Amino acid sequence: MDKLQQLVFSFYRENLNIQEQLEPLRYCRMTRSWGTIRVECLDVEHLEVVSDLVGYIRPPLAALGLGRKIVLRSPGSIQRSYPIKIPFHSDLLA
Repeated sequence: MDKLQQLVFSFYRENLNIQEQLEPLRYCRMTRSWGTIRVECLDVEHLEVVSDLVGYIRPPLAALGLGRKIVLRSPGSIQRSYPIKIPFHSDLLA
């Protein structure tokens, strides 16, 4: 398990239900570069499962300010991007 995965799992260390849901994340490779957290998934089906977990992956990364977006990738160039900080409505007006 790499350091970013450890961060996510330790963030939820007191909630075994969430840790169980995060189990597919263990099979990913997570790297950080230029404000982007890249999550390398095994295949397209695995990417779909991990994309449902972004709501759990985002908070620990946002809390430490580790990046601006999460990019899920799978072999064959399928890619999805999610912002880490979701702007509040009041932020959009400023």
